Amino acid sequence: MPKRKIHFIGFLANTDSSIVHVKLQHRFKFQSMSYQDASNLISEIEGPYARFGFTSSSTLSQCLDSTALSCPCVTNSFSCDVRAGNEWKITEFPHHADEFDKNSVGRYLIPKIRLMRLFKEGAICMPLRYYYAYKQSKRTLISSSLKSIVTGTRWSVNRKEVPDLGAFIKSTNLPFAKSFLELAFENFELSYEVPNLNLVFLSLMISMETMFNPGHQEVRYRISRNAAVLLGETFKEAKRIFVDIRDLYDKRSELVHTGSKKVIRHEDLLKLRNYVRESIKEINMINRDKDDLLDTLNSCGFGQRPWRDRS
Repeated sequence: MPKRKIHFIGFLANTDSSIVHVKLQHRFKFQSMSYQDASNLISEIEGPYARFGFTSSSTLSQCLDSTALSCPCVTNSFSCDVRAGNEWKITEFPHHADEFDKNSVGRYLIPKIRLMRLFKEGAICMPLRYYYAYKQSKRTLISSSLKSIVTGTRWSVNRKEVPDLGAFIKSTNLPFAKSFLELAFENFELSYEVPNLNLVFLSLMISMETMFNPGHQEVRYRISRNAAVLLGETFKEAKRIFVDIRDLYDKRSELVHTGSKKVIRHEDLLKLRNYVRESIKEINMINRDKDDLLDTLNSCGFGQRPWRDRS
């Protein structure tokens, strides 16, 4: 039975060309295309559909790495069997593309992009993806997906971070096995998807409560202290983290009780999100149930991290 090759390309937003240094498995490869080449590719693939409003040029412009005038993307290809004959029909391919999209993209690629946001700050996402095949040397659309982009900070990686990032995305599995940690992570991800600053802040504070609140009493103190013990490598650092999170929780209370839109600043959001990020990674490394984790944190003082001493 003859085979045909299907090509996959996903365009990335809120990142830059440094992503080409990150290595993936299963034949996925990060690349960087010139904006003109990317625009030409989309125009050729979408062809006559573009005039009906399906063109993705506006989304592509948001994928532009302005520092390099290029569009970061991720590519792959695979072969599939088709019916014998001199001609092939595009209708023969969609189920192959759907299977690849569900398994290779949905279960491997997208989780790795999600983990990149957990590794370090940045709203990297994949708003555009296409499947296409060549017919008489012309790229022909099989299927496409277009999602909205939430404006956020740019994700970038330097050469020194690449080995640690590679090890992290290879060793970390989603969803998290601990349900409380998975819920915290879901709210962490929501902070990249909601365009409202105040709602983003509240979703991150829900993450903190999910991880560090043992009950309904002394919530502000317990969250602040438990996070400080978890993250503070020294007494001085833990004390600073305690004060930071206590103050952020005070802002949360003021926001909820007054409804004022001027309480939360962008730097508050970034600070809180970093604490959530580092907490999720640390708790996943410790790999304990929530009650056991909180008992350990409660028994330790600032700067005491016995789980690190044993690692």
